Amino acid sequence: MAMLPVRLVDRLQQIATDFEQASIPIELTEDLCQARWQKLVWNIPFNGLSVVLNAQTDAMMTDPAVRQLASELMAEVLAGAAACDRTIPDSFIDTMLDHTAKMKPYRTSMKIDFDERRPLELEAIFANPLQMAAQAQVRLPRIEMLYQQLQFLDRQNRS
Repeated sequence: MAMLPVRLVDRLQQIATDFEQASIPIELTEDLCQARWQKLVWNIPFNGLSVVLNAQTDAMMTDPAVRQLASELMAEVLAGAAACDRTIPDSFIDTMLDHTAKMKPYRTSMKIDFDERRPLELEAIFANPLQMAAQAQVRLPRIEMLYQQLQFLDRQNRS
């Protein structure tokens, strides 16, 4: 947070303290873009696949083919991050997969939106990162395909 004006850093720290005192977990970061790519490592595969496969996290993690696909999608997210000058270690993929395997069965926010026939957050989770990678001359073909499938399903679901 050193790049921000001192007053703003102090204010952000106070907000973080308020959250902590209310027992709400919070993690400050100096690089919002880095944090965003790290979040996408989980959000892209599991939000997207939960809709396409009509599955919760436990079913996806116990199927070897789906677990492999999730890993491959995560690797593409790392490639997208690298194209945007952000480094996420390869070990982060195993960390996310292991964490997900230990979770209680979980219906993702995108699956909930789909089931409730609400618009899916496709721009923020898929289109924006794909566009950022494309501007750096990097294609993410599995993520592109998942995005196209989700666009179709979203249109069908809300028509």
